[in-house]
Amino acid sequence: MAGRTELVKRQSSGSRAVPRSAENADRGLVEASVEQIRNILAKTITRGMDEIGRYLLKEFYNDDPELYFSFSPTKHASLRMLVERCESLDLPVRRTFLANALRMAATTRGLPKNSTFHQLPPTHRVELLRVKAADKIEQLASRAVDGRLTAKKLRLLVQRSEKHAGVGRKRTPGVLQGLRTSLRAIRDESTGRLAYRRQDVEELTDEQRALSLAALETLEKRLAELRRLFG
Repeated sequence: MAGRTELVKRQSSGSRAVPRSAENADRGLVEASVEQIRNILAKTITRGMDEIGRYLLKEFYNDDPELYFSFSPTKHASLRMLVERCESLDLPVRRTFLANALRMAATTRGLPKNSTFHQLPPTHRVELLRVKAADKIEQLASRAVDGRLTAKKLRLLVQRSEKHAGVGRKRTPGVLQGLRTSLRAIRDESTGRLAYRRQDVEELTDEQRALSLAALETLEKRLAELRRLFG
């Protein structure tokens, strides 16, 4: 049996020598690879997102972070037109990438140059964009660096932090909360428009289309009933 296993191994690899790291996990190689990949990403994704964000802030919001935060992206006609070009051959980036890049540029303008936030990779910095207070961003960024947190763990930390910050605030009425939740489910946050396209509907099977139409009809009835409650 042992000879047969060795034969299979040789046949699968041919005459080429199998790398030692393929048979025995090389922790040193893994650590070196992590460092190298981080350096490459820092030169590409991080710098690319920063540069694109700064450009968008300058060209679409007069390089004014306060104007950006006070102006709904869905009301900006030119930005909305740009976002609609995303995920095309001409502009092969996701809408969320542009939205995050722009918010990143506006957010970092309020942070000191030596902020720990700048030490984080894009995945972590995006998670911190949900936090509004600059001092809170710095605090969470420091915890992420010191604790070597993954993006997922940082996301949970941000969620707990924001939930704690909301303690004592006036509770959002159930009607308003329900409407906002329903709207978020079908709206593209970057454009404010419907999140689905005709192609999404055309890809449905006959059974899925029938179920979707039934759900849509029920939703329309419930919305009509709710509308009547408002008088």
